Amino acid sequence: MNIVNIMLSGVGGQGILTSGRVLALAALDKGLDVKMSEVHGMSQRGGNVDSHIRIGESVPSSLIPKGGADYLISFELMEGLRYLDYLKPEGKAIISKLKITPLSSNLKKGASYPENIEEMILQKAPKVKLIEAEKIAKELGDIRMVNIILLGAMSKDFTLLEKSNFENAIKQRFSPKVAPLCLKAFERGIENG
Repeated sequence: MNIVNIMLSGVGGQGILTSGRVLALAALDKGLDVKMSEVHGMSQRGGNVDSHIRIGESVPSSLIPKGGADYLISFELMEGLRYLDYLKPEGKAIISKLKITPLSSNLKKGASYPENIEEMILQKAPKVKLIEAEKIAKELGDIRMVNIILLGAMSKDFTLLEKSNFENAIKQRFSPKVAPLCLKAFERGIENG
């Protein structure tokens, strides 16, 4: 079995690290080896955050090289564009359509968010799925569900793990009070993936 590499990217506070832990728990539930590496940076100040997750029968290290990711899950458009270089040519990207203007753009006079960012992403990664994850999360009544929605979208064609592995991981990671909503969010992600 080959190693499957998953890169998560976004802005601090979006649940990137939580999503990585859910993926790791799902892999462990399946009996697979998993390695994770997290870059927090200025995560609590709205800076970029990434997490490398590698899953297989035996995983030697945690870092994914550029051009080595089978999947990129990005929680924000600009971060999706920034991390596309990590994706293999045949890799798949699942990117939330959310736009969070970086603090640096707000500080620099004349700097702005690219208007054609979705087109830029589609040109660089033909196997990309842009998802209105924030809209779906609002429909569910909890904006914090964006990360679980994106995991659901990725799981649709992620054959290494079963749906039950993800469900068990969600039940393990979240409290009995929150887990049912997370499971609904996961289902909505599958529907939109």
